[in-house]
Amino acid sequence: MKVAFVDTSTLTREEYWKFFQKLIITADSGTTLATMGWVVFWLDHIPGHVIHLHFITAFLLLGAMYLGFRGAQIMIQTGNRLGTSSDRFFHIIKIAYTLVSSISGIFAYLKFTPV
Repeated sequence: MKVAFVDTSTLTREEYWKFFQKLIITADSGTTLATMGWVVFWLDHIPGHVIHLHFITAFLLLGAMYLGFRGAQIMIQTGNRLGTSSDRFFHIIKIAYTLVSSISGIFAYLKFTPV
């Protein structure tokens, strides 16, 4: 996949907000999906549980991983120049959390299969 670098100083207001909106959505949705994936993973490991959500765990973690990679691509593409400095910092934290959490969750899901 080829990533075309974007100079944020030459973007129109609409283009800038389009990129920034995509980054916000991927960062926030990715952290939410990764957290939900881990919660469902642990709920599936309760002894004698009645509701089995194994397939939902995999979909949540895979969706989070996709959103994490997409957010990282947007950050690389724009040189991480979207928003204020605190926005940039928190988006880096959210994207890193999403990627680490989803990838480790997928490995945990494969290694420790639910009962």
